[in-house]
Amino acid sequence: MKRYALLLSAVLSVACAGTTSTTTTLRVAANSPHRVAVATDASGWLHAAPVQTQVLQGADGNTWVGFWVQTPAVVAQSVERAPLDVSLVVDTSGSMSGSKIVNARMAAASFLESLADGDLVSLYAFSDAVTELAPPTSVSAATRAELIRRVQGLEASGGTNLHDGLEVARRAVERAPSSHPVRRIVMISDGRATVGDTSPQSIANVAALATENGTQVTAIGVGTDYDESTLGAMAVRSAGRLYHLEDPSQMATILHSELNLLGQTVAANAYIEFTPAEGVAVEGTDAVRVDRQGAVVRVPLGNLYASQQREVLLHARIPTTANGARAFGTARLVWQSPTNAEERRAADPIALRYEVTTDAAAPARSYTERVQAMVVGFEASQAQLRASRMLNEGRAEEAERTLAAAEQQLRQSQVQFSDETVQGNLMRQADSVSRGRRSAGSAAAAPAASRPARARAAALENNADAYHSMGF
Repeated sequence: MKRYALLLSAVLSVACAGTTSTTTTLRVAANSPHRVAVATDASGWLHAAPVQTQVLQGADGNTWVGFWVQTPAVVAQSVERAPLDVSLVVDTSGSMSGSKIVNARMAAASFLESLADGDLVSLYAFSDAVTELAPPTSVSAATRAELIRRVQGLEASGGTNLHDGLEVARRAVERAPSSHPVRRIVMISDGRATVGDTSPQSIANVAALATENGTQVTAIGVGTDYDESTLGAMAVRSAGRLYHLEDPSQMATILHSELNLLGQTVAANAYIEFTPAEGVAVEGTDAVRVDRQGAVVRVPLGNLYASQQREVLLHARIPTTANGARAFGTARLVWQSPTNAEERRAADPIALRYEVTTDAAAPARSYTERVQAMVVGFEASQAQLRASRMLNEGRAEEAERTLAAAEQQLRQSQVQFSDETVQGNLMRQADSVSRGRRSAGSAAAAPAASRPARARAAALENNADAYHSMGF
């Protein structure tokens, strides 16, 4: 039997190095006749497995554990739509003048029209300071027209107080009653923080704090001058979403897309809880926020929608000194009812195990396809983020080569795996990386005068696609 190996020691540098990750090589075990059992909880939503169920005695113990959530399809007519609490926060700094502010007015008005009676909405504008357009207000026939009138008066001037705009929205949603457990801050911005606390870490911390009340942040970057790192951190820290809009006219479409997803919520304020076995250490990656309560690790997921697939990959170190079967840890999915924040649900924990062996051939027969594919996808996302930074630094040719290598790895892995879901995930990500590669190539080939603008647009496209691939 041909041996395959996953170079976990190489991939470890990605998990631990943060944004300074380096390119690594990954070989995958494909089409193995040995089917590895995947643990699934009683709800059928949460699945989990280590990347290998057998490890060689005396190995360094560096490995991966993957979790994926598959929510059921829900017929909309049979499920009561959860009431929403949404805070819409619009950047009205001077750079938003022209088509951006015009489209922001229209998109906000259309968004308000689409909210259901009984939803709660608060409206804020921020430039040098924050302006409250409307405190948390119950949407009704009596209030909707006035709310629309207020957003139609948005004007652009001044600087960008991103921190205070987010903080005021967080405090507004924090007051949400338990009858409205589906909570979201939607922030539209085209620039970088220039007023108040401009620290990206401080701004991301506000987004993280919002999750204590079950609130996620949808960050919408408009144009080519916004701070993608800060908006991306807001999405990751709150288990939210990131959108890149080069064309301001797309704002209304994105707001309606977000509203549609919120309306399909089947679980609110969800998180994966993993309790490592004795001797097992677990670490997060750039692609996931990890909270710790003693030995217990929690990964916030935010709201889960009908028919959603959500993947989480964690790095782990496991003991490999003693032969035999060993416990890896236990995992469970915890969430709130989308119609009642007081109703918390959780399936019984599922147990993960592995075996330490002296059979040198055994580890290569024990790979879990889904988790292997998650590692491949993680590597590709990190490559796109590196390419984005290269493009911002004027290294378009190097970015194109980095993306070409990532695309090749994804396409090779796609044909090697047998699971249809895995193949589909890798194919979609390969297509995304391919688009980013072409954009980088166009920037590299552009005339000198237009190259910086083309490279900046390609950087933002690759950055947004990388976050999307990571689930944000």
